[in-house]
Amino acid sequence: MHQSVRAVLITPTGLVLLMKVAGQTGDPWITPGGGIRPGEDPTAALVREIREEAGRDGLVVGTEIWVRHGTYLADGHRLQERERFFLMMTDQFEPSIAAMEPAELKRHRGFRWWSIPEIARSLEFFVPRRLAGLLTDLQQSGPPAHPIESGE
Repeated sequence: MHQSVRAVLITPTGLVLLMKVAGQTGDPWITPGGGIRPGEDPTAALVREIREEAGRDGLVVGTEIWVRHGTYLADGHRLQERERFFLMMTDQFEPSIAAMEPAELKRHRGFRWWSIPEIARSLEFFVPRRLAGLLTDLQQSGPPAHPIESGE
């Protein structure tokens, strides 16, 4: 099973940074993050991924809030994946793709800071699919005591 980490980057005003990527079944908006390398700590992996994918250093990895069990296609094979989502508070910044790896650059379609109501109203494809509801719960109740299953 592939292990990965994702950052839920939220500003004090409630904006969330998402990135659009090319996918096998559409181009979803996802939270920045990626795979944990062998022997790598999840926190270190997330710090590295945020540097690579968004060009941002110095952010503090917060509470683990969600977990997602899903599948994805790679080279024609369906693989199992477990994603761990961590809350990271930040000021709004201009993301940079300068440190992205070639495979990431090939799939990257753009960044956007979204408000939670914009996500809720949008017809775009988000992963996890119930992202708007998860973010609303997070905004209203704060981080959960234990990571909750985000769904597909």
